[in-house]
Amino acid sequence: MSKDTPDYHRELEKKRNQRLKKMNRREWLKYSFLGGTGLLASVGYLSFESQWLEIQEKEILLKRLRPQTHLRLLHLSDLHLSKVVSLEYLEKALLVGLSQSPDACFITGDFITDQPQTEELRKYAKILGSFAEQVPTFACLGNHDGGKWARENGGFSSNQKIKNLLNSAKVRVLENERMPLFIKGQKIELVGVGDLWSENCRPQNCLEKLSSSQEKKNFPIFLLNHNPDAKEVLGNYKWDMMLSGHTHGGQFIIPFENYAPFAPVKDRKQASGTFNWKGRIIHITRGIGNLYGIRLNCRPEISLLKVSGIS
Repeated sequence: MSKDTPDYHRELEKKRNQRLKKMNRREWLKYSFLGGTGLLASVGYLSFESQWLEIQEKEILLKRLRPQTHLRLLHLSDLHLSKVVSLEYLEKALLVGLSQSPDACFITGDFITDQPQTEELRKYAKILGSFAEQVPTFACLGNHDGGKWARENGGFSSNQKIKNLLNSAKVRVLENERMPLFIKGQKIELVGVGDLWSENCRPQNCLEKLSSSQEKKNFPIFLLNHNPDAKEVLGNYKWDMMLSGHTHGGQFIIPFENYAPFAPVKDRKQASGTFNWKGRIIHITRGIGNLYGIRLNCRPEISLLKVSGIS
C-alpha cells in the first residue's frame, strides 16, 4: 500500500485508542473525585460526631441509700479543652447538663489536653464557675491535668494550675480526700482519688480497708476516680459506687464489631456503661471532649444517673 493511501483501519484503531485514553483519564478523575469526596465526607462526619452530644440516663439502685431516696446525679468527664475542643462547645455541653435538673454534679478529670494559655484558663474558670453556681459540683483530676504523666506527654508538670482553676470556679476538688455530703437530706461520703497514670492514686489516705473491723456505716461511699483500671488498686477498700471516665468510650468503635481497639485501658470490656463489679457499682462515661477532634460510633456523653435506695 502506498504511503499516500490512507489506512482507514489504522486510523480507526488510533482514534479508538485515543477515545479509550480520554475515557480512562475521565473515569480515573471521576473515581478519584468520588473517593476524595468520600474521604472528606468521612473526616467531616468524624468531626461532626465528636460534638454530637448524647444524654444517657441510667437507673442505679444502692443498698445503703434510704428507700425513699431519689437522686439525680450528673456525671461528666474528659472535657479536654484544646485546639479541637473549644470553650464554646464545653459551655454548650454544660448547659445541656444543667437542663437535666441535677441535684449534684461529679466531674472525673481531664479538664484539659495540653497546656492552654492563661487567658483560656481564665475564661474556662468563668464558664465552670457559672455552672457550679447552679449545681453543687465536685471533681477529681485526670492524667492530662498535670503531674508526672502529663509532664512526659506535653502537659503541665504540676496539677496546681488546674486545681487553682477549679478552686476559683468553686468546684470542690478531691485529691486522695473524702468529705461528708448531704444531697436532698441523704448523707453520703464522697471520696476522690488521684490519677493512676500520674502515680497519684493513694486510697490508703482516704478509704478504709475491706478488712477493717470498724463499725459498718449506714450511708454509701461515692468514689470519684478518673481511670477505671484503678479498680484493681481500689478493690481492697470500702466504697459503694465508683464514677470514672478516661476511656472516651473507646472514642473509635469499629462498626458492627462493638470493639474499641484504642481504648486506653487494660479492661476493654468495660470501656463505657454501668457495671456490677464484685458487688459494687462502676459507672464509666464516654466523656464530653475528645482527642484529635474525631469520634466514630461513640458519641460524647452527658450521663444522668438516677440513683435510688432499695425498698
